[in-house]
Amino acid sequence: MASMFDQYSSALIRENSTSDADANAGPKTSGYVSVRTRKEVPIFTKQKMNLNLPSGIMHMSVQNDWLMMLMTNLTVLRMNLKQPDKFTEVPIDKTIGGLRPSNIYVDPLGAHMFLTFLPKSPGFTPEVLYLQRNSFKPKFVTKLKDQEITAVGFNHANDSETNTGPILFGTAHGVIWEAEVGLESGDKLVQYNVRHAFDVSKGEPRPITGLEFYLKTEGKNVHCIVLVLTVDRLYKFHNTIRSAGTGPTTVAAQEIKTSGYLQKVFASYQNIPEQLKDFEELTVSSGTGKAGAPGGGMVGSNASWPKLVFNYEEDFPKSFGCLTENGINYQEIDPSINRPQFVVQKELITYPEPRFVPAPASSSHKVAPKSSCPISFVLTDFHALLLFPDHVTAISLLDYQVVYEEYFVEQYGRLLNIVKDIRSNVTLVYSNKLIFRYKIVNEQRNAWRLYADRQKFELALQYCNKNPAHRDIVLVKQAQSHFFAGDFLQAAAIFSETQLSFEEVCLKFLQKNCNQALLLYLRNRLAQLKPHEKTQITMLTVWIVQLYLIELAHQRPGGAGDETRRELQKQFESFMASRAVIGCVRKYRAAIYDLMAAYGDTHNLTALTTINQDYESVINQYINQSRYEDALAVLSAQNRPELVYQYAPIVMEMLPTSTVDMLIAQGHRLDPMRLMSTLLCLESPLHAQQTVRYLEFCIHSRGCAEPAIHNYVIQLYGTYAPEQLLTFLETQGRDTTMVHYDPHYALRISLRHGIQPASVFLHCLLEMWVPAVRLALMFEDAEAGRALARQTAAQPVDRNLRKRLWLLIAEHEIRGTRDEEVQRALRILQECDLLRIEDLLPYFSDFQKIDHFKEAICRSLKEYNVKIQEQRRDMEESAKSAARVRQELETFRNRSVTIGAQEQCLLCAVYLLLKPFFIFHCGHKFHADCLEAAVVPSLRPDTAERLAQLKHTLSTTQTATDPNGSGATEFVTPGTVSHKEKLKSEIDAIISSECLYCGELMINALDKPFVENWQQANSEWD
Repeated sequence: MASMFDQYSSALIRENSTSDADANAGPKTSGYVSVRTRKEVPIFTKQKMNLNLPSGIMHMSVQNDWLMMLMTNLTVLRMNLKQPDKFTEVPIDKTIGGLRPSNIYVDPLGAHMFLTFLPKSPGFTPEVLYLQRNSFKPKFVTKLKDQEITAVGFNHANDSETNTGPILFGTAHGVIWEAEVGLESGDKLVQYNVRHAFDVSKGEPRPITGLEFYLKTEGKNVHCIVLVLTVDRLYKFHNTIRSAGTGPTTVAAQEIKTSGYLQKVFASYQNIPEQLKDFEELTVSSGTGKAGAPGGGMVGSNASWPKLVFNYEEDFPKSFGCLTENGINYQEIDPSINRPQFVVQKELITYPEPRFVPAPASSSHKVAPKSSCPISFVLTDFHALLLFPDHVTAISLLDYQVVYEEYFVEQYGRLLNIVKDIRSNVTLVYSNKLIFRYKIVNEQRNAWRLYADRQKFELALQYCNKNPAHRDIVLVKQAQSHFFAGDFLQAAAIFSETQLSFEEVCLKFLQKNCNQALLLYLRNRLAQLKPHEKTQITMLTVWIVQLYLIELAHQRPGGAGDETRRELQKQFESFMASRAVIGCVRKYRAAIYDLMAAYGDTHNLTALTTINQDYESVINQYINQSRYEDALAVLSAQNRPELVYQYAPIVMEMLPTSTVDMLIAQGHRLDPMRLMSTLLCLESPLHAQQTVRYLEFCIHSRGCAEPAIHNYVIQLYGTYAPEQLLTFLETQGRDTTMVHYDPHYALRISLRHGIQPASVFLHCLLEMWVPAVRLALMFEDAEAGRALARQTAAQPVDRNLRKRLWLLIAEHEIRGTRDEEVQRALRILQECDLLRIEDLLPYFSDFQKIDHFKEAICRSLKEYNVKIQEQRRDMEESAKSAARVRQELETFRNRSVTIGAQEQCLLCAVYLLLKPFFIFHCGHKFHADCLEAAVVPSLRPDTAERLAQLKHTLSTTQTATDPNGSGATEFVTPGTVSHKEKLKSEIDAIISSECLYCGELMINALDKPFVENWQQANSEWD
């Protein structure tokens, strides 16, 4: 149960949240309705920490979940917030005799604490005490003795719990020291690199009240910034320390972490005049003067000095602020800090107006009067929490309005400070008696509205947290902002994402006569419609088409507007090609066609038919208007062969060349046979020429083998291009089985049109050699005819036929020759080796003189003589060959082979002389029965059958000769061979025709396996 003080304190809470103001109101100008069932949890809620403290609190700090307190009994209390029941105490009263504590400073790691002290009486000097988190023995930092430390800048990159790394100390005299403090070997204090870094006072007493520095590595550079706050100025130092080597980029940063290089940051500012340094003058209250000597009045009450407070994101400051007389000097930091001007935004947040809070009548407790100036504050991402002597106030950093205010009763004690853990974002307010923990719940809940009011729409959308109602309100405001600024296209794009009334948006653009923006809005809304919303899709599609047609009509071809027209045409084509529009246009194509026809947009009408594949109506329209070029263009763009077969004859009549180009472009999709009606249009030589061009394409490029096509092109060649007919026929070849035309029909065409070379070729193709030669001899060009006749006569294979053809040529050459032409006529004997002079003499006149034939007759006789001599030599060679054969036969007849008694058959390994046997020239020897058994399986079927028949006949003959087995022999006439001997001789010839091992039988048996039955062989081997 809450205590009476807590109940009374809760009555003094004022939370002014815009979310509560709109709790029951839906978003304006939006199609969404916000329904809330309960009040939202407040952003800021206070919770008292139930700690059993041994004494009152003097100073406190919280870092990395570690709570460090200096109590009034001069004891340091250390506590982990995750284990609040366990804490340690370190008494320092015996260590600091004659001194009084002024402040404590804890690093972000929560491991290192510095306590500063001022003298209570003359004879003592300021001191700095260092205490490590795990140590119980605080140590004086002797090298900083006599220095009144008023600010400490810790190293946020340090991760060591035994060493602070390079840090900065600020003094009451405006001097900045660099040092490095830690423990070694247990409790031995080490002090490294304690040196003077900079002096901001320049002879004037200017105490440093805030000091922070940060490092950031970028490539081989390390950027460093230092912020120094005095009672009346804010100094900003920036420097870039470059890595000296070429190693990793972390080398430079590591050197700065472990060495006294922070002094380099101030090096470039040492000799700059005071008035040129980068600082800001701060307005201070009349009660806050520039401090004098140590131990003065302001030095002892430094809680009222200006404070430097940061808001962090992963140990790096996003923004900072400092208290001034007029408000909080709030500034945002560039995350890269790679330039001297690292502050990107500056604002002054004024303090809220004081208000009087009367105490309840039923309460005897008094509420302390409100002070107008806070004593401390902390920063969050969206708020500044101000601590006054009697209350806490939260101000929004976006609109600077008070969103939370809570007063503390006097019984809680005097409020001392508000602190924040930069790593865990824990915020604590403490008095001299109690500690209060502030819980911050979803503080960005209203950021979207505030950013939207400040025209920061991207940030507003980012903080809508996927709330569609909030997002819609922001988008409406953003769109209206663009609309009022005249950026109608951007406004249309954003309006299309909102739930604002469709009619309202359309009227806005219609009043401004901005069709392009309206087009963009309608297209985006069309893309958002569901497939079942067919009526809306149809209406928007028709409207968008009309708007496009209007815009295209306004953009006249030519001039500077061509580029705009092309871009608009590209957009229209993209729109018409979308799936939803295609389906709608196909269903209501008549309306769309009428709309395009009304605006005279034939180009897009053609494109639309291409998309919808509705070409027939447009082609008919073009033909009726005698616009054959446009009709042919549509016919070329479509891919339905049926339309080509239907309309090609019409356009062929008017545009033969373009039509044939179109037919060729269609390629294999068309059937030439179905185009015959188109190809029969022969009203002029141009039509015939283009028809021949297409037929040649079909034959040569497509490989068409239809006889009708080939016959038709032959007819056209015969009529319009007779000089090309022979070339075409020769490309088909000289084999009637390979040609695709009818040779007889082609011959008739050639004879009809008097194309003599083609006629001769076709006669030869049909093997009508005699007519071919006679036709060749009848050429008007006698020389060409005679040459063709000779070529034709040389083609037949039959010698008699060739001789007959040459006789025809000879007769044609000799008939009617004069005496002086006899020698030229006789040259035919040299061209054909089948003709003799006696074959030609009958064709000469009886009155020709013998002297003209003397040379030919002598030449003939010489040839006969040569042939006689050749036949004589052949006969002599034959006689010699016969003699050699007879001699070899005699030699073989006397040849013998000696067989030893130990010789064995190569098949059965039995002595060879025990049975009849065969011996071959190669030396192989076999028994007759063994050789027969081995040879018979390899014989051809007819040979094996012949062998069986011979053996059967031999057996029958032996039985007939000696039926009783008496041993009678067949009577044989001397000089003759008996029938049995013939049978045996033929049988032996079959069996011993070749050696079993050296003949073809062995070669033919190479592919036969050695073992026929592998199963039996395996079983035997096993």
